[in-house]
Amino acid sequence: MRMSRERIFYLAERIVAELQAAEGITALKLGDDLRGEVMRVLTDETKLEDSIDLETRRILATYSRAPVRGSPEWEVMYRKTREEVYRKRFRR
Repeated sequence: MRMSRERIFYLAERIVAELQAAEGITALKLGDDLRGEVMRVLTDETKLEDSIDLETRRILATYSRAPVRGSPEWEVMYRKTREEVYRKRFRR
């Protein structure tokens, strides 16, 4: 799911505010630097999710009898294929 820059900025602001308000957490970076790092992580995570989604859709498109997109069968196959792609990428 692609997030807009504004959405990422908003989420980063919320995360930084919560971290600064929490007791027992000491930030090693100042607010703007910390927000920048949080934005970078959110952006990287979004790109990763997008690439997993794209690979999953490519795999489903190669099936000789591909299910109709949006159907219950497609949803089940998408979820299972996505989990498989995720496991392949992050195998330890």
